[in-house]
Amino acid sequence: MSLGFTSHLNDPDLDRVSAALLRAGQRARELARQTGTGVAVQIDGELRILTGAELERPPEVRDAG
Repeated sequence: MSLGFTSHLNDPDLDRVSAALLRAGQRARELARQTGTGVAVQIDGELRILTGAELERPPEVRDAG
């Protein structure tokens, strides 16, 4: 699984978008764990709400099962 993306445009702001999105996702999972709520994600075209232990597993393990 590939995390993030690479822009082929010559724009320094776009170069930082991928890292910012990864940080935002990590913060969302952290906040969900702290508050006992879920995070809505799309996996293989299916909308799912990840909660509890699902938030603890790395994405490549979650996506496989």
